[in-house]
Amino acid sequence: MAKPVGRGRASLGIVAAAALAGCLDRNPQFEEPLPTTSDSSGADSTGDPTASTTSQGTTGSLTDPSTSATSTVGPMTTTTMPLGACGDGQVGQDEECDDGLANADDAACTSACKQATCGDGLIHKDIEFCEDLNDDPADGCVACFVPHVCKEVLDRAPGSPTGLYVMDPDGPGPGPLVPAYCDMTLDGGGWTRVERSPLADPIARALFVDVEVNYDDPTKSRYRMGRAALNVVQQHSNELWIDCGGTDHLWTDSDFLFEGEDAPNPCDAVGAVLYKEAQLSDIILKDVELCTGFTGLLDGDCAGAWRIDEVEQMLCGLSSTPWIDGQPFSAQNSDIFAADPTVQELELHDCHKPGAIRAVMMR
Repeated sequence: MAKPVGRGRASLGIVAAAALAGCLDRNPQFEEPLPTTSDSSGADSTGDPTASTTSQGTTGSLTDPSTSATSTVGPMTTTTMPLGACGDGQVGQDEECDDGLANADDAACTSACKQATCGDGLIHKDIEFCEDLNDDPADGCVACFVPHVCKEVLDRAPGSPTGLYVMDPDGPGPGPLVPAYCDMTLDGGGWTRVERSPLADPIARALFVDVEVNYDDPTKSRYRMGRAALNVVQQHSNELWIDCGGTDHLWTDSDFLFEGEDAPNPCDAVGAVLYKEAQLSDIILKDVELCTGFTGLLDGDCAGAWRIDEVEQMLCGLSSTPWIDGQPFSAQNSDIFAADPTVQELELHDCHKPGAIRAVMMR
């Protein structure tokens, strides 16, 4: 089920990284030879017979090849640099690299003839994206990379704990970074929270609807990324996880995140979703298709956003008893897993218990 990882709006947050840059003299002993004219005898106008003559009659001063290197533009010698100096194109005893004129503070070989590395205070173009000179992965710059999702944090800083991290979930742009909540323990960690919806006060909108709730504080019980951020997080994720704080959960591919948005009638937005795993009470189904309703109460008095109801399975041509073969798990219209059900299910599973908060996460 996994797909290749692919992911704007500006939002509140913290600008977490500042690039440090400085240009060093790439030719600290620059010399500009003075042009001279020559007569037919080969001596220059000063009478120095050791000067060299070009085909145009203009010469540059001679250099000792054992102690210097020259750079020539056309027939005129323009630069003389002692051998062993940073920028001569040859790696000296105290140099890590030397790419000559290609040395630069944003290049693989810096202006100081050092190999570009994370932590050197410089930003290597197209390789590094930030430099904050610390080891804190939660401040928006982790291993010289600005993360979009929690999995990128965990990949670059293994062992990072569950909690808030500053990142860029809405993609490149001039806006500040924002906090995101990362679950670093669930199934190996790396999960980015994109929604929290409490049963007592549900957001009650389909995930494809652009609804932003408390975007600057993902620890609140009501929280939702806007559509622009969701787009980017989806591009950088493979998996979608939904639970209500207990063992009941749904685990599927992130490609299904915006399912149902093309339905002409909101409450008819249902479709078969292939779940890697679905658990309800002590029943665990693997690699199972379940007919899922994607719209909620505020989308037009629909039964519940991202719901799995036994009575609706027939709308997708699937068995009406998916949990127990041939036997209903609970009463009809129970809206299993919906955080905003129109019919309460007498607390038969986590999403309908008092104080339940449905969480949607991506990795």
